[in-house]
Amino acid sequence: MGPQVHSEEPVIDIERDPEVIARRTELFNKYILPFSNMIFKLVAEYSNDTNNVQENYSDVMINFYRRVETYDPSRPIHTWIHICTKRQVWACDKRRQQHNNKDFDNDIEDYEDELIDDEHVSGNVLGVDNWRELYIPDIVEVLEELKPRHRDALILQEAGYSLKEIAEIEYAKGSLKTPNMETIKSRLRLARKHLKDNLTRDGQRIPRQTDTEDVL
Repeated sequence: MGPQVHSEEPVIDIERDPEVIARRTELFNKYILPFSNMIFKLVAEYSNDTNNVQENYSDVMINFYRRVETYDPSRPIHTWIHICTKRQVWACDKRRQQHNNKDFDNDIEDYEDELIDDEHVSGNVLGVDNWRELYIPDIVEVLEELKPRHRDALILQEAGYSLKEIAEIEYAKGSLKTPNMETIKSRLRLARKHLKDNLTRDGQRIPRQTDTEDVL
């Protein structure tokens, strides 16, 4: 009796799977392409060298295509795009820097200030303490025009918190007398109106139309 031959299941290249391609393409066209101009501006903002913007943009868009299935539609799309874009540009620039660096003996401590912080949530995702680092200047400028209590409610919602959670957070820090969700809704309405009146879809500043007395 000869040796048994174990047949192995064929290895499927997920990147070439027609079903995966169709699914990713549909999601990419729905969630990413409408914001391509905004993504390009983010890439230009975060790239270390203007000569690398186009290359970084291509890498970012490829990364979005591959990761688009990880997007949770219940979460704010703008926040997800901002964070993914910034991280991918950082990765591209770092990879390019390491490739061009002749000294490959650097210790990990040399890069510890640039590594993603996994110990603190605010180090990795949008929060009231780090939003200025994740948004482009025009958006930062408009957000800074808001009252802190209006801006914080908006940032927390963009970070994925529910109205109930935002009310509890604001109540805990003394911004609300009671954890009233209706008050949070009012703050969000004022904040979003100001953003809508002062920013284009791509996050570019437009001539001020909102009476800042309503939001400041």
